[in-house]
Amino acid sequence: MQATVNGVRIAFAEQGSGTPLVFVHGFPLCRATWSKQVAAFKAQHRVITPDLRGLGESEATPGPVTMQRYAEDVHALLQHLGVGPVVLAGHSMGGYVALAFAKAFPQMLKGLVLVATRAGADTPEAAAGRRATAAQVQAQGSSVVVDAMAPKMLDPANTDRQMREAVRGFMAPSKPEGVISALLGMAERPDARSWLPHIHVPTLVITGAEDAVFPASESEAMAHAIPGARLAILPHAGHLVAYEQADAFNRALAQWLHEI
Repeated sequence: MQATVNGVRIAFAEQGSGTPLVFVHGFPLCRATWSKQVAAFKAQHRVITPDLRGLGESEATPGPVTMQRYAEDVHALLQHLGVGPVVLAGHSMGGYVALAFAKAFPQMLKGLVLVATRAGADTPEAAAGRRATAAQVQAQGSSVVVDAMAPKMLDPANTDRQMREAVRGFMAPSKPEGVISALLGMAERPDARSWLPHIHVPTLVITGAEDAVFPASESEAMAHAIPGARLAILPHAGHLVAYEQADAFNRALAQWLHEI
């Protein structure tokens, strides 16, 4: 399905009924990363999985796309669907978007799930690296990012070739313009750490013990800073924890959802 919100065509899927559960993917991925969560939760929840602007099947727009703008797109989509309040889950860059959403639209939240993400801003060096990568994508295409990111998504000990091929498939649809916009937007995102104590909805912070992108200490720090947050660190899981260890992830999420 597609909807035009904020002047851009956003692709999304919607299945099931019940309490709305919205999953926001990471970079440079697409909504298909949540396929195992859709299958597990659609029987009891209205599960909504958008492709962020410029990624997956959604329309790209030029220039940096800030985390605030992605959050506004998600909010506009939910308004279009007549949905809310929701439980919002965000993975990696989707976690940045979820934090921006929580700050801008707290009345739309029933719960918050932060998956393999962090609250801090980029260091100047990391921001410069993103801008340099954006220039490479402009010159050479999205394969630059796919080749760099795909090996970091799973537990290094994971030898499942089919799973590794699936990860590359999750990155393939994203357009170079959308990848560039996301890189530039992440480079300028604000530091959210000082705001974490002001989150007052039930929050689950969940990550993989073998995450090569963000160490578990980042999730521990967020969970400590958010009042009443629950922390889950799943073994044998890398950055794409919800896909790689879907059964364990879904159990942790289902138990938390039952309690909020």
